[in-house]
Amino acid sequence: MDYTFNGVNPASLPLGPHNAMQFGTALQRLLQRLAYANPTFGPPLMAKIDLADGYYRVPLSAQAALTLAVALPRDLNSEPLLGLPLSLPMGWKESPPYFCAFTETCADLANNAPGNSAHPFMIPDTPPSALQPFASTALRPFNPSPPAAPLAYTDVYLDDFMVLAQPPAHTTTMSNLLFHLNNIFQDPADSPRRIVVSQSKIEKGDATFATTQRLLGWDVDTHCMHIRLPSHRVDRLRSLLQTYSTRKHTTRRKWQRLLGELRSMTLAIHSAQYMFCTLQYPLIATTSRRFRIPGLARQAIHDWEDMLTTLQRSPVPIAMVVPHAPHYWAASDASGLGMGGFWLPSNITKDSQPCIWRYKLPDNIKGHLLTSLNPTGTITINDLELAAAQVGFATQAHYAPSLPFTSTCLATDNTAAAAWLSKGSTTSAGPPAYLLRLVAQTCRSHNSALSAVYTPGETNHIADFLSRSFHLSDDALLQYINMCVPIKPHWKLVTPMAPTISSMNLALSKKLSPLDSLQAGRLPIAPRGLSGQNFATPWPKTLSSQTLATQSRSCKYSLPDTEWEQWLPPALRSRLERWRMPFEPWARRLPHWASQIPACNTQENWTYAYNGN
Repeated sequence: MDYTFNGVNPASLPLGPHNAMQFGTALQRLLQRLAYANPTFGPPLMAKIDLADGYYRVPLSAQAALTLAVALPRDLNSEPLLGLPLSLPMGWKESPPYFCAFTETCADLANNAPGNSAHPFMIPDTPPSALQPFASTALRPFNPSPPAAPLAYTDVYLDDFMVLAQPPAHTTTMSNLLFHLNNIFQDPADSPRRIVVSQSKIEKGDATFATTQRLLGWDVDTHCMHIRLPSHRVDRLRSLLQTYSTRKHTTRRKWQRLLGELRSMTLAIHSAQYMFCTLQYPLIATTSRRFRIPGLARQAIHDWEDMLTTLQRSPVPIAMVVPHAPHYWAASDASGLGMGGFWLPSNITKDSQPCIWRYKLPDNIKGHLLTSLNPTGTITINDLELAAAQVGFATQAHYAPSLPFTSTCLATDNTAAAAWLSKGSTTSAGPPAYLLRLVAQTCRSHNSALSAVYTPGETNHIADFLSRSFHLSDDALLQYINMCVPIKPHWKLVTPMAPTISSMNLALSKKLSPLDSLQAGRLPIAPRGLSGQNFATPWPKTLSSQTLATQSRSCKYSLPDTEWEQWLPPALRSRLERWRMPFEPWARRLPHWASQIPACNTQENWTYAYNGN
């Protein structure tokens, strides 16, 4: 029933337990537990249980049934009839929180209260193929303190219960959930209603434990630790791209629908979050209902088609979509003279070499820089800061040792650049849109990820100096850096690759470069620069940061040498502190997601609003 049309929804007080609705973060909770499960127990197994009849499992009090009664249509020869709902009706705005109060409580009991095997449901047998060890290609985030017990976790999305478990705990975990489902939602013996668990879903194999399962619309493989789009969504994406690749005009509503569908698929498409700048710009550039699709937007559609060709062969590792300790800590900076930066590897990589880089801007870029002396310039300092971050990230990805997956946490002293990298998009079609496209290209070709943090300019000493150090030769620069920032091993000076610089210059000129696919692989490793000598003279600027005297019990997350930490900007040191302790997956709101309501704790008053509550 449409309870908004008849005025019931506007008149309903929001007394339902809205905090019980936790399904918005269910997928992230599930993926984090899969990624950080102890690998010694084997791949996590997954199973699903669907609740039959949904809302109709929750009864209403007599007063609530009268309040939610509806007048049924009648003809001239029939009596006027009223429909009295005996359970939560579809269409009432307070039905979801009340229903989630039941299902979320059931999941809480399954995770925290031991049950028993006394339930009327049959548990399907686990096939032997699901008990195989991890694949050699399985990517997992670094976790120095994995759980001591096998994974045993239950979560729920509205009425879809999902069980994650590792042998031998999977059978007990499923029995525990079924026991509490039967205990909470059981019907009288003479009830004509179907049993609590949907038998049709069990016949389809949802309740059978397996390492491949469709969770909340995503195909998850715990044997290889991948997540990918289901085949029907891939077909839908292909159909959308084919439709708009040849279309010249469209309506605002259809274009918004296209962007919405594309954004709903970005989780399982590597680096797709950086490919929306030129797609969003038509909605900002025009306010008309119908508009012409610009050439840049059509090129973006072609870029999506290129990504689609490798989509099924290159699924996204679960380790990339959950929080994880970065492999590299970096910083970058740009000035009117050029750009520069550095990176330091953490000891979860095979690299132990700190590196610095710099690049002097050519005259054509300097001539287009917007300054007080050149008010007609087309390149802003924000654009240069983003370009510096992109060049530093691409240079680090190129020179770093070959790993299945790497992540970099980069500090920049420009708020606009940090925001663009964090959001993955910009509201203009200027150089930042082209530069973010290059970030996507680097992420795809090197199977890497980038996160950005803002640090004040006065704390970004090393990168700030490197972006203005072009009065020094390479050897003099290395000697000066090793003198002012004495670390072991000594700094290495590397040079950004010619393709990276060429693509960056094209982006600043608002020109497109070819977008590499995942099949391109890593570029050949270029030779490193020479190492300078170590001189122990003081740094011109006094750094306020100090080396931490006491390490936590999980210092494996820290840099190989704690002496390095004092040279990191404060923003990066703050991020480093987070990873000194083992990662804890997101928790459900337990044990009190809802507070008790006075005079409303009896069953007849659960869903009825009166002056006493």
